[in-house]
Amino acid sequence: MKKGKFYRLLTTGAAACLAAGLLFFSGPGSSQAAGVQKIVFKVGEKSYFVDENAFSMDASPFISQGRTYVPLRYLALALGVSDRDIQWNNGTKSVLLARNGVQVGLTVGSKIMLVNGQAMDMDVPPVIENGRSYLPARHVAEALGYRVEWNAPARTVLVQPAVPAENGSGDTGALGQVVVQGNLVNVRSGPGLQYEVLAQVNSGDRLTVLGKVPDWYKVQLPGGGTGWIVAWYVREEGPPAGSGDSPVPGAPGDDTSRGMPEGRPQPGDDGGAGGEDGSQQPQEQEQGPALSSIDVDPAGDVTRVEITAEGAMTCNIFRLSSPERLVVDLTGVRPGNIPLETAVGTEAVNKLRVGWFSRDPDVTRLVFDLNGPVRYRSSLSADGKTLVMEIYIPSSGDILQDVVIAIDPGHGGPDPGALGNGLREKDITLRIARRVASLLSEQGARPLLTRDGDYEVGLYERADMANRAGAEIFVSIHINANVNPSVQGTATYILSPAGGGDPGRREESRKLAGYIQAQLVKRLGLENDGVLEANFAVLRTSTMPAVLVEVAYISNPGEAALLTQDWFIEEAAQGIVQGIADYLHQRWG
Repeated sequence: MKKGKFYRLLTTGAAACLAAGLLFFSGPGSSQAAGVQKIVFKVGEKSYFVDENAFSMDASPFISQGRTYVPLRYLALALGVSDRDIQWNNGTKSVLLARNGVQVGLTVGSKIMLVNGQAMDMDVPPVIENGRSYLPARHVAEALGYRVEWNAPARTVLVQPAVPAENGSGDTGALGQVVVQGNLVNVRSGPGLQYEVLAQVNSGDRLTVLGKVPDWYKVQLPGGGTGWIVAWYVREEGPPAGSGDSPVPGAPGDDTSRGMPEGRPQPGDDGGAGGEDGSQQPQEQEQGPALSSIDVDPAGDVTRVEITAEGAMTCNIFRLSSPERLVVDLTGVRPGNIPLETAVGTEAVNKLRVGWFSRDPDVTRLVFDLNGPVRYRSSLSADGKTLVMEIYIPSSGDILQDVVIAIDPGHGGPDPGALGNGLREKDITLRIARRVASLLSEQGARPLLTRDGDYEVGLYERADMANRAGAEIFVSIHINANVNPSVQGTATYILSPAGGGDPGRREESRKLAGYIQAQLVKRLGLENDGVLEANFAVLRTSTMPAVLVEVAYISNPGEAALLTQDWFIEEAAQGIVQGIADYLHQRWG
């Protein structure tokens, strides 16, 4: 479920919802907003403290799934959200919190949190216990500009501003250290890819942390000054001990086990890591396994490449556009004596460039500069020492043959997605996705389902699966919802500029979205909500053209009835597949 539209309507429609008796809580007091420096909640206790002042609650915090849950209203008030800025919708079990220009939207059972309209993923969802709504303290507090620490012996959660107040020397105080995990990682003037690059740091650099917001750390630069670094390029180390609200080591939020998810970093993140083409070639010192040879054989219309190494390697293959490039990351080997650049001159490939992408582990990057969009097949030997690739330009009648396409059914397992009219989003998305995969297979494509059953798959894991498989296209399938049951229609999303990444990929995503949206509107006959933008995690971390489709509204009784019909599921699947084919035709044509 994409909640951006719901989020905007909830913001503007508060008065109407109040009149309907859906929103707000009653209770004494208002926001303890200004100047708050320390908030303490204790598991099992019906009182909490704000700067040593005690406040009563009618429910107590508890621990579930390794997270501390706090009653919604009391957590919000303690964090400086006034009564009038706590908006609860009993029908959709959704809440909107607003403080100092930051608006946070959450839904019971959903691991997606909207922060100023941008989707952020959580490892646990809000829940309802004994008729009361509870929020995971850490996620909400960090979204509103606080940091959270867990004291296991006392069973307390300490919440403080993310960046402590400055003392007389201008020192904001340290929250521990992070260790950089990539080369030439950008440090920016603010927490986002739109901010100016101030400096670059390298793998192994240790930086003092001064503050933290979702996905970003404020750090002290080695040469003086401060800046912001993206979270997935660093590993937390040292104090604060027991940070987060997790009561047990290794539970969600335990930063001692934090690192880059498998398959990352990827192009489009904020790390240069030697540039997207591996052009920074560090001096070889430690002698690990190296590449032995790269043989290129222009066999007719197919460029055959055989890569051999002294030791076992794993590979990750993906595409970059504007200009067209095919990138192969070989983990576990260094470049050795392979030339930095080799002219190829075939129909598909202009030249090959080789660089040392990173150390610890060694990653060698191969970049094929292409003469246009291509297809490829790859095979890694059982011992991991030989990779064979075939790169070719497809014929017009072979448009889907061998294309790896990632199909992502939204939600799953404990996360039902949107609920409405007796339906669950996770069930419908899986039905459509399975049919899309079947249709693609019939036309020679190689579909990859990120899940093929009712189980949980993490947001980053979904994109990582597509990245590792070298998928050419990523389509995430969702069903929409709105607090207003009359809202209806079909929409297709691409990554917003706030998500950063390659502008060329964004443009290709926009084209793909346009073709899919046109086919869905034509086949389903629903209102055309158009091609929209959002900073969704699955779109932000995928390396290929990627879209998120909202087929219809589960909250609209008429569209919910359609979602139960086999013909409607079939038309939705056919529309997605035909949109993909139309996009590929224009790209290859």
